[in-house]
Amino acid sequence: MKPAKVKRIVLACAVLHNMRRIWGEPNPDVQVNLDKQPDVQNFDGPMDGHGVRNRLIEQYFV
Repeated sequence: MKPAKVKRIVLACAVLHNMRRIWGEPNPDVQVNLDKQPDVQNFDGPMDGHGVRNRLIEQYFV
């Protein structure tokens, strides 16, 4: 993305945020449900790129 477009997006977000505060809207619920996170096992294999990649694939996508 071009820097000018990014600047306009950030400015629009700031304006919307300030309007929400002025109008007294409540903060959105940003709590993440930590109970639904996968159980992560420590990786104790060789620390090469292929081993780490394969472990991540097994842990999160299989």
